[in-house]
Amino acid sequence: MNTPSIRQWCGAVVLAGLLGGLTVTASAQQSQVAGRVTAQATQEPLAGVQVTLGETMRGALTDQDGRYRIQNVAAGRVELRVRYIGYAISTRVLTVAAGETAVADFALSTSAVMLDEVVVTATGDHRAREVGNVVSHVAVAEVVETGPIANMNDLLVAKAPGVQVLPGNLTGAGARVRVRGTNSLSLNNEPIYVIDGIRMESSVGSSSIGIGGTNPSRVNDINPDEIESIEIVKGPSASTLYGTAAANGVIVIRTKRGRPGPARWTAYAEQGIIRDYNTYPTAYRGWRTGTTSSTNSTPTNGVQCILTQVASGACVQDSVSRYNLFEDPVASPNATGHRQQYGLQVSGGSEAAQYFLSGEWEDEVGYLKMPPFAVDTVLARRALSSEDDIPEEQLRPNARRRTSVRANVQAALSDRLDVSASSGFVSSTQRLPQTQNNVTGLLSNAYGGPGNRDNGRFGYRAFTPDESFSHTTTQNINRFIGSGTANWRPTSWLSARIGGGVDFTSREDSELCRRDECVNFATRKLGFKGNNRTTFANYTFDGSTTARFSVSSALASRTTAGVQYVHERFARNGAFAEDLTPGATTVSAGAIPSADETTTESITLGAYVEQTFSYRDRLFLTGAVRWDDHSAFGADFRAVRYPKLSLSYVISEERFFPRFGALNSLRLRAAYGASGNQPGSNDALRFFAPTSSSVDGVDSPALVFSAIGNNELKPERATEVELGFDASLFDNRLSLEFTYYNKVTKDALVSRIVAPSVGASTSRFENIGSVRNSGVEGLLTARIVDRRDFGWDLTINGSHNSNVLEDLGGVPPIISTTRQQREGFPLDGFWQRPYTYQDLDGDGIITRTEISVADSAVFVGYDVPRTEITLSTGFDLLNRRLRLSGLFDFKGGHHLLNGTERIRCQSRLNCRGLVDRTASLYEQARSVALRESGTTTQQGFMEKADFVRFRELSATLNLPDSWARAFGAGRVSFTAAGRNLWINTDYLGVDPESNFFSGSLGTVSDFQTEGPPSYWTFRLNVGF
Repeated sequence: MNTPSIRQWCGAVVLAGLLGGLTVTASAQQSQVAGRVTAQATQEPLAGVQVTLGETMRGALTDQDGRYRIQNVAAGRVELRVRYIGYAISTRVLTVAAGETAVADFALSTSAVMLDEVVVTATGDHRAREVGNVVSHVAVAEVVETGPIANMNDLLVAKAPGVQVLPGNLTGAGARVRVRGTNSLSLNNEPIYVIDGIRMESSVGSSSIGIGGTNPSRVNDINPDEIESIEIVKGPSASTLYGTAAANGVIVIRTKRGRPGPARWTAYAEQGIIRDYNTYPTAYRGWRTGTTSSTNSTPTNGVQCILTQVASGACVQDSVSRYNLFEDPVASPNATGHRQQYGLQVSGGSEAAQYFLSGEWEDEVGYLKMPPFAVDTVLARRALSSEDDIPEEQLRPNARRRTSVRANVQAALSDRLDVSASSGFVSSTQRLPQTQNNVTGLLSNAYGGPGNRDNGRFGYRAFTPDESFSHTTTQNINRFIGSGTANWRPTSWLSARIGGGVDFTSREDSELCRRDECVNFATRKLGFKGNNRTTFANYTFDGSTTARFSVSSALASRTTAGVQYVHERFARNGAFAEDLTPGATTVSAGAIPSADETTTESITLGAYVEQTFSYRDRLFLTGAVRWDDHSAFGADFRAVRYPKLSLSYVISEERFFPRFGALNSLRLRAAYGASGNQPGSNDALRFFAPTSSSVDGVDSPALVFSAIGNNELKPERATEVELGFDASLFDNRLSLEFTYYNKVTKDALVSRIVAPSVGASTSRFENIGSVRNSGVEGLLTARIVDRRDFGWDLTINGSHNSNVLEDLGGVPPIISTTRQQREGFPLDGFWQRPYTYQDLDGDGIITRTEISVADSAVFVGYDVPRTEITLSTGFDLLNRRLRLSGLFDFKGGHHLLNGTERIRCQSRLNCRGLVDRTASLYEQARSVALRESGTTTQQGFMEKADFVRFRELSATLNLPDSWARAFGAGRVSFTAAGRNLWINTDYLGVDPESNFFSGSLGTVSDFQTEGPPSYWTFRLNVGF
């Protein structure tokens, strides 16, 4: 990296700001502007409306009564701009007399499109009309108060086109997020998160102890009730100035801020239940009578007669038994979960300083529970007197408890300087059960049972829940996120911003299996304890200077230059011991101890400059470039450069634009940009591994060459072209947003095999691949009816993505059992040998001779949805005191490997297609092709996974003001809501979102997993 030139350039930026500060003009006699903002349709006051002086950021927010006041306004003509989400912008020019107060009231009309809505960019806040790329906005404060939102995952599911979210299905589980497709074969495909201006730790699968698949995510540490809004910056065309690591998109979180006025208190309480209404597979068994123990079926052995044996005459089925332990109340691990949360918030302040304080306690216990037969087993085995004597973490193995507090303040120290500070602390503890892809876990045994209850384990395969749930896995989190920002306006044309902060997380992962309590597998019955301590520390600093001036009466210029420093550190120490003494629960009590230690660091240093020209406030041309150096780059690779160019044109404001009766506004936009995805922290480095060597018969420490590294390693580089338009129609009641994007990731990291003669690892990462994502996104928002007594609004968003691996850099196709990375096809696509079948003898049984399997694998389909469509609608009734809303979610164009049914047919031998003569020929054929074809194929278990889900339903009732006052409150509302209420799909597994994903790539697997549960929540909001 050319550090001297960057330092010199950064110094020039700071010097420009300091010199600008010397240009101070005398201020005229000061006045003020005040007024009230209401909704035109309802005449009700609007709180939180932004009122500013012209294009500056100087202004005020309206209070709960819709009133605002801007002080220290220079006398003369001033322009007021009023912006509020969901309403058309309103402007007014008035003359302010010296030393007096000018009054300006506004009645805002609703609008489905907001060209002047403020959006977040890397260089600060800008109006949407100035930005050449699309930015999706989620009004979190409203969504949380009136919807079934339990965590951060719920805020993103089906909320924005092009943003695909695969939620976790256990309490505390993380979600997999993809913005405009999958970009990398080898690196993280998750977006980065920025909260109040600083980079946030957001790792998925954030645990050092596995349970079989599902893991927590650090994103879910954040309390949704503390968030004001989320903006999703999609693709390199938008994320250029966020730099390396931003190629997968950026999710920008703004927490709540105070508003001028007296203290306003908000208290809320929520109660809810969690139920699993999914239909789980039934276990089948074909019984037969024989003359020996190896030929005679008994409830406790594995002898049975399957269909192909019936057809060949090898045995005769006496009967077929069916047993579904999930439907047996004595054996089922599924019960009713419960969630509760209580919170209190207060905000207020003067025109000069405002504050926001909040605190919340939340507790959620998942639906899994030790079933009655397992409880009885524990009581008898441990000689306990009642269920109360069994540890809670064993009875209810899935739970999460979180406490969060936040304090945000901002102050205008003068009319030229304002500062703000944000701080939040989270403390949580959660536990996850051993389940999913886990030999000793719950579902491996619940799905694999023998098709009868009397096998001595109530239908479970090898291990029962009393054993699996006795292995407890917990995670404790203590996390602080703090940031500060100062904005200085030394002159009317120059401003400077400086900010920084820290995200520090302390994570403790622990697992415990007391002696003689867990499964009798390997050495586990002897007991073990693991305790791993991890810290994440993210430090962010950025500063920028912006100069604004008018070239002419029609042409304006804005120039921003800045620097950014991001330092991420991960450190972990682990301790583990097995063979515990009876009653012991600590690592030190184990007879066989072990320990490990890991530390990684990542540093990014970037500098950027952005230039925008605006013509008559309707045509905006922006060019920018960012330079980055990174600690993960190879020693021989210099800093990377990311350019950006965008155009935004509100063409409908031109005089020559033809006027159509229905069309109110039309904006055309185009953007081009690049950003990166950084290699792993140590991928470029040479490594030596410690070992021991015998010297003269004595073990001595030694080193072996373990990784050759790559001095030329560089970031994956993604470039994107985005084209689109925004239109409003029918008196701004309907808006239409359309976007086309084409994103190419070059220098993609591919693991290439190196010659064994190098004497180290057999492969290393090289920048030789190329991946393309292209697609379209659309958003339609309509206010169909907008009257005081009745309102109806509708939102439809959709997207379609095409993904292709264009180049592997000469590396042969990367082939695994079910997936291939092959040029010309999508990443992680499903591949398998196809087969055909026909019941030639008409006996209703498919055999080996009636199946034909191809010699080679073919492409089956995408493993992620290509098309997503979401429809949400809301109705306002009873003079807008009652709001009903619902959300339907469609995902399609993809397949999912039904790994649960595959293993049930292949080795558990309890699937219907293997045993039951009434099974369809399709079910039989896929089982035979898998087990007996001679060329095993799983193609029959790669099922189309399209679905439509009734994702959300809510009803919010705002009590009359007189009723609220009777309780001493200003407002009272009650919300009843549900999530995951209904699904329509042809997928034969438990659910097309029944999944876990692992690793940074987040490849999906429906293998012995649970389905999404349903939530019903009831929330009371009280404002004082």
